[in-house]
Amino acid sequence: MTYIVIGVLVLYALYYRYVPVRGVKELTSLSSYEQVTLLDVRDYNEADEMNGALRVPVAYLKRYYQTIPNRQVIVIAKSNLAKNVAIRLLRRYHFSIEGYYIKGHEHVNELNMVKCH
Repeated sequence: MTYIVIGVLVLYALYYRYVPVRGVKELTSLSSYEQVTLLDVRDYNEADEMNGALRVPVAYLKRYYQTIPNRQVIVIAKSNLAKNVAIRLLRRYHFSIEGYYIKGHEHVNELNMVKCH
């Protein structure tokens, strides 16, 4: 019985982090959204900041979700894992997620090749 409970808890943790959230679309640009809150859930030590975005890292969402001014949110994340966790937490607190934007996908397919002679 103990193994079943542990197995269920492990499966839930894997689902919570790695299974994509249904019904939330990926956005290619953020310019056309005006009446929503841009919520940047990346860590504070990320190099670039998004203009007009409220920055609350995923680790602090449970503590500071009350500071998010609007109930309609676009999530800006660095990875799919952070995006999944942030959207599930925000939905638990009755936020409407308009979409998400993965910051950092711009250079995923680039290879930095060194020319050797």
